[in-house]
Amino acid sequence: MFLPEQGKIDVPPYGNERSKIAIVGDFSSGFDVRNRRPFSGPDGKVLEDCLHHAGLIRGEVYMTNLMKCRSDNRQLFFDEKKTTFTERGMEYVRLLQAEMSEVEANIIISCGPAAFAALCSLSRLSLYRGYVFPSTLLPSRKVIPTFHPFNALRGMYTYRYMIAADFGKAKEESKYPELRRPERQLVYHHDTIQDALDWLSFYEEQTIVGFDIEVINYEVSCISFSSSPELACVIPISERWNLEEEFQIWRGIQRVLGNPSSTKVIQNSMFDVPFLLTRNGITVRGEIHDTMIAHSIMFPELQKGLGFLGSIYCGSQEYWKDTVKFKNIKDES
Repeated sequence: MFLPEQGKIDVPPYGNERSKIAIVGDFSSGFDVRNRRPFSGPDGKVLEDCLHHAGLIRGEVYMTNLMKCRSDNRQLFFDEKKTTFTERGMEYVRLLQAEMSEVEANIIISCGPAAFAALCSLSRLSLYRGYVFPSTLLPSRKVIPTFHPFNALRGMYTYRYMIAADFGKAKEESKYPELRRPERQLVYHHDTIQDALDWLSFYEEQTIVGFDIEVINYEVSCISFSSSPELACVIPISERWNLEEEFQIWRGIQRVLGNPSSTKVIQNSMFDVPFLLTRNGITVRGEIHDTMIAHSIMFPELQKGLGFLGSIYCGSQEYWKDTVKFKNIKDES
């Protein structure tokens, strides 16, 4: 096995190389060095509690640390602000690559920003936490980034819920080696006005309709509808139709959202519903199920943004929030 030229292996890995789940931590602690086992001490107790909450035990996972020696100066190995490794840090990255290539894990859980950067070449752990990524260090492997249990010891106790949720997702992902994304179809191109009106007629007849609006310059630029996880339709508004056609589109939208027999599902109805009423005269009728409010009632201490909800409830769904960036004209006016 490859050994780094500088430093030494104070903390060897722990667990069966044939385990289907592997956990990779950032840096080795004094407890890890003393016990010669990763995730020892108080943070190991947090990890074990989160494993039990997800229906797992230590004996079912393979555990290791990226940096296998203890250091009081982490900057010698990893610059978290720049998400870059020093030469000494890269030695341990290569060591991890050689080590994990001999492990059969179907899913790797990276605990901490350094482990996430080493395995996926990505930063912003707090944004991507809980989503499933392909590994750049180990092609054909998949990775779920999460917080290091050490961060859940003092003050940030809510991290324990997130770590446990990520362990639960890893348990499901460990059943197969490939990355299985949900199959979804998004219809956003309409050749004619009739195409758009046909889709609105379709959603007018559905018993459950999810919808969402995008706003640019304090005007609705588009509205999307869905009645199943597999299919969604976007109806463009801004700069797409002439005056008569846009009038027909808004009449169709009112028939969909004004149907009192259908249940409306939305994230943050407190913005979308009043906005549609005051700016466009669209009245939303029927039961409204707000995913943000429902989640906030169940877990008031956790975040409630759509990106966070996706990391908890949407399985292996790819992170989508940074796929398209809308230029907010209001900020420049």
